[in-house]
Order: sequence, then C-alpha cells, then structure tokens
Amino acid sequence: MIEAVHGEYLIREIGLTAAELAEVAELHHEVLPSRAYATDQKRAGLAEEIRDSLQGRDGLVLAAFTADGRLVAYKLGYRTGNRRESFYSWIGGVHPFHRRKGLYRALTRLQHDWARQQGFKHVETHTWGDNTAMLILNLQEGFVAIGAISAPDRPGTRIILRKVL
Repeated sequence: MIEAVHGEYLIREIGLTAAELAEVAELHHEVLPSRAYATDQKRAGLAEEIRDSLQGRDGLVLAAFTADGRLVAYKLGYRTGNRRESFYSWIGGVHPFHRRKGLYRALTRLQHDWARQQGFKHVETHTWGDNTAMLILNLQEGFVAIGAISAPDRPGTRIILRKVL
C-alpha cells in the first residue's frame, strides 16, 4: 500500500469502492478540459467505467488529500495486454486551487516507481494536444511522443506518449 507526504498533502493508494471512485469521478469532471465534452450520461457513468476498466488489470489508484481529508488530486493507471510490459497511465488531475505545488508530478513519480517495482518495462499515456501543461510535464518526466489519433467525439488530437522505465 502506497502512502507518502508531499508538502501539506497526504498521497495514498485508494481502492475501487463505490464511494472512493464517485469522489474521483466528481473531481475528474471538475478539473479536466474534457469536461466540456462530457455528456450527462458519461458523467453519471464515470465511476462505474473506472471500476470496470481497472478490475483485474493490475491497476493503481493514487489520491492526494488535504489535512482535513478532502480529495484534491488523483492519478489512475493499469496494465495493458497479457504481459507485465506496458502500464497505461490513464487519467488524473489536480483541483485548480491546489495546482502549481508539484502534486501531479509527485503522483506521476509514485505511479512510475510502483510500475517499475511491479516489473513493467514502460509507461504509456495519451493527452490532448491542447493540454499544454500535461504535455510539458510528461516530456519533463521522460516521455517521448510516439503517435497521435483523432477522436470522433471531440475536436483536436490525442498525443500518444511512452516512457521506458
């Protein structure tokens, strides 16, 4: 079980309980640019989508909390494929009032350390081309762009990035 302190925040691994994932889903739609493209149905089903996506896939859910226990940041990922080779860093975000304190970088590094310890060879992530902050952070953390795809449900391009562990 992962637990770490970053400044005034407690970062810890959380489970796949309905209450914990509902809290993550609520924060997710508050903090990400994709919120503008989320339908009411997608918003309502996100906690279940997260649980289903992580079920049985060697997943990791990290969350950062304030001293009073309020969730302010999260990072989720899971194994892709049949072998322990590729870890997909799926979704994450930081509440706007808690940004620029290194929280997402701390979550990223904890996630990658965990993936390395589990025997994964690389981490892959996708981010939208208009999410400049995420592109910069990923490049600073050693990712390289390996491709791009466009999505039918929103404008723009998703950039595919990979980092060797």
